[in-house]
Amino acid sequence: METGAAQPTKGAAGDGRAVSSSKASAAIICGGWVVRNSVSSWSSSAARMMRDIVVVPPGPTQVRVKIYAAGVNPLDARRATFGQPSGGLKSLLFGGGGSYQTNGTAGTRYAEPLFPFPYVMGIEGAGVVESVGWEVANDGEQPYGGLRVGDRVAFISNSVQQTGGTFCQYALLHADAVCKIPPASQDDYIDFVEAASIPFAAGAAYVALFDKLRVQPGRSIFISGASGGVGTVAVQMAKYAGLSVLASCSTHNMGYVQQLGADFVFDYTSTDPTEQCLEHTQGVGVDYVLELADAALAAQHGGALRFGGHMCVLSGPMPNETMNHNIFFNRQISLSYVSLTGLYSSDATRGVLRSVIQTALQLYQAGAFRLFLETAPLERATEALDIVATSHTRGKIVLTNFHPSEESADDKVVGTRRRTGAGASNETTNQRTCATGRHE
Repeated sequence: METGAAQPTKGAAGDGRAVSSSKASAAIICGGWVVRNSVSSWSSSAARMMRDIVVVPPGPTQVRVKIYAAGVNPLDARRATFGQPSGGLKSLLFGGGGSYQTNGTAGTRYAEPLFPFPYVMGIEGAGVVESVGWEVANDGEQPYGGLRVGDRVAFISNSVQQTGGTFCQYALLHADAVCKIPPASQDDYIDFVEAASIPFAAGAAYVALFDKLRVQPGRSIFISGASGGVGTVAVQMAKYAGLSVLASCSTHNMGYVQQLGADFVFDYTSTDPTEQCLEHTQGVGVDYVLELADAALAAQHGGALRFGGHMCVLSGPMPNETMNHNIFFNRQISLSYVSLTGLYSSDATRGVLRSVIQTALQLYQAGAFRLFLETAPLERATEALDIVATSHTRGKIVLTNFHPSEESADDKVVGTRRRTGAGASNETTNQRTCATGRHE
């Protein structure tokens, strides 16, 4: 299977050659997880480990990364269903109509995204830059961040196209969406496992809280689905920002979410989170709602907001049949969405991803949040996906062991990681179950 046939960007000069140290790089044949055809719902049989994936040299504005770790997200499982006419993101966004969507700006329209098959799985990862395109090689610091061969990087890839999947030994990526991992030292080292878990979860939490909701200290927020990858970070970031945090999760995760710092934790299986939020705010309602559990619940959770409150949804578009326009209109509630993979699909917005990832890494170093991680080898990626697809995980699962016969730079400094407990244990993961953090 060939992935990432690089073409010169529109209007770019030159022959599209890639630079890897002193000479042009060649195509690489490697292993990774591939979904050949769309499925109606996720199952481990949807993906197949292939050993003949061809990752071509980078085009002028691309880099090729040797991957050492990849985060596992619910979106990785949902992506396999996007080609289905009766399900997945495509039907939610476009109602199966296949037409262009227009906005209020004259002459501007957004084409329906394509979800080609087969494709390489995985939307976030970390590794080492193996080769760079000629424009990247000749770049100072902008717009490609001064990336060079050998740089340790973290990134979000594209869940829409076929190229760049992170459940693979190598990935072809747009350089403007790749972020350097902060320089290493023995006292403060972000390893590949940590770095691979940060871009999607911490990046989404940061954008939701500080760009969309624009939270202010002393205010209150309700976070649904607080025990997952994004929720784990969002609860901690909200507390770091000085908010009162109300959160919901399943029964067995309540202690975990309390450990993250939530002020009030509700068991959504036995109580109504909306009623609980109103009770704890003396009927006024919270200032913000961050919907992580299920977009279909967003309208219901909107009832927990005060007049003029703000909601941000990260779990997909709200289904029309659940949307209560009266609540949002009469109570003047603002609604926003976050889709980091959506930023990747446009040349105009792709560069924002590097800034988001960089900020998330800096917040991690500053102690704004800890990471609760489990690891599983790349060979068992589908088993890890079976777990996250249930949306009942704690923290994050990260795939490792991409190059079993090699020793990565991280292997030499493993003793410097600060681990302060354990995330949720699952049979899929190995003995590296841990919680990591910059500060104890």
